[in-house]
Amino acid sequence: MIKDRDMVSCLEDLEATHFEQLIADERFKDNPLLPELHQLHDLYRTLAQRTERLAQEKSHLETQLTNMNRSLELATRIDAMTGLANRRAIMEKIDQEFSRAQRHQRAASIVLADLDHYKKINDTYGYNTGDDVLVEVARVLRGCVRSEDICARWGGEEFLILLPETPLDGALAVANKIRESIAMTVFSANRSGINLTVSLGVCEYQPDQNIFEAIKRAELALHQAKQGGKNRALVAP
Repeated sequence: MIKDRDMVSCLEDLEATHFEQLIADERFKDNPLLPELHQLHDLYRTLAQRTERLAQEKSHLETQLTNMNRSLELATRIDAMTGLANRRAIMEKIDQEFSRAQRHQRAASIVLADLDHYKKINDTYGYNTGDDVLVEVARVLRGCVRSEDICARWGGEEFLILLPETPLDGALAVANKIRESIAMTVFSANRSGINLTVSLGVCEYQPDQNIFEAIKRAELALHQAKQGGKNRALVAP
């Protein structure tokens, strides 16, 4: 009969995955430690199953955490009402695009749009209807730009559109397309339908101006469009 210390020596030499081989070994069939080995084997299998479940749960939780972090990060960059980029996100994108335009000597432009007489909509139909109109305006904006362009809600009823690799004449064409599309759309936020117009300021990237100066120029052009009668797109001076 193989002595107990021989079995212990074998246990030390074998990995836990070799329990079955050890139990089936004819040398140990009469060993008094065999029942304990069976119990140890059952305990090992139970622990192994628990370990596998814990590993799966850990992996699942890590995936959930990653997705939640992505969702939270996305939420800080998306306007909750319209689904467009928010001010923080568009500022970062403009900064990146202007830096790229400077490095590669490429064109880039921004368009700042403001809905005309929007306060009247809120006063006439209520703020819920006004919010619905903004959502529909966002949809119209997306339909007027390329996939690489970025539309953002700048604040209130103002929207900012970043146009990478787009010179001034191309940006002005996009601005007028937006203006015409808004004017032609009957917004269905109210049963009777609502008609809107929009004023826009257009600014092309200039190497000697930073992002804040560019936006300031677009704001100035927008102000001039408002003062000039609204429902028009003007280029920044």
